[in-house]
Amino acid sequence: MKYTYIRYMDTNKIGLLEGTNEVLPKNSYVIISKDDCVDIAKVVGASNKLYEVKPSFFIRKATKQDISKMNHFSKISQSYMKIAKELSKQHNLSLKFIKAYTPIDGLKSYFFYTAETRIDFRQFVKDLAKAIKKRIEMRQIGTRDAVQMLGAVGMCGCKTCCSNFIDVFESVNLKDMEMQNLPMSPSKFTGPCGKLVCCMSFEKINYVIKYILPPEGTNICFENKEYTVSHIDPLTNLIVLISSEDRLNVNVMDLLPEGYEVAVKKCASCGGCCASSVEQQNVIFEEALA
Repeated sequence: MKYTYIRYMDTNKIGLLEGTNEVLPKNSYVIISKDDCVDIAKVVGASNKLYEVKPSFFIRKATKQDISKMNHFSKISQSYMKIAKELSKQHNLSLKFIKAYTPIDGLKSYFFYTAETRIDFRQFVKDLAKAIKKRIEMRQIGTRDAVQMLGAVGMCGCKTCCSNFIDVFESVNLKDMEMQNLPMSPSKFTGPCGKLVCCMSFEKINYVIKYILPPEGTNICFENKEYTVSHIDPLTNLIVLISSEDRLNVNVMDLLPEGYEVAVKKCASCGGCCASSVEQQNVIFEEALA
């Protein structure tokens, strides 16, 4: 079975198109029923795999008139943004408007914003509704969602992953930097959203094996001699062991017990967040093999 995926024009997120078995051309437009409105969306392609993304119901293929209406409302929404920004200054609201969006049914306009604190904008909404003569819905989003919505260029020089193909954001923190042997300089790995770059999450699976190995700084016995684990590099399958007399580059496989694949699979499924000590690592391994 083929599943058709679409890109929502308001949030730039990926969604699942339900209600049709027809193979729709990539980059074509369709009319959908989403939440409490009728809107237009762009087809990004079809897949045999079912992903956990927000579904919308297929109504029909979009016509030239629908696309023209989409462009029309896009221009109108830009003028709404100017009005909203001016009114927010008058009301002294500490928020940042990201985008104004009006679905092609024209019944309501959505205003996406970011804010550090909770804001009472009831009077603002009333004044804005009077100014643009339309129903208003305010939607607060995070900084990652804002970059995904507007698009940006990442430190790699390419379009940010979130605005290109990511739909669900995975947690990325300083522990991931440590596990991936990166220098602890978060500013060097911060994206346009001000958060650690999402592409770090793509690499997690390559470093899962570190969760069942002795942590760096641990003393271990290897070939009847005591060594300290100095460095672990899963990408080259090497572990550096040092002692007062010697320094060895050992293959990771030489330190892994039989059946380690089961434990690695378990750590990959939970993120290995509990592997903060040798004792906990032993528990993980024993539970995985049970």
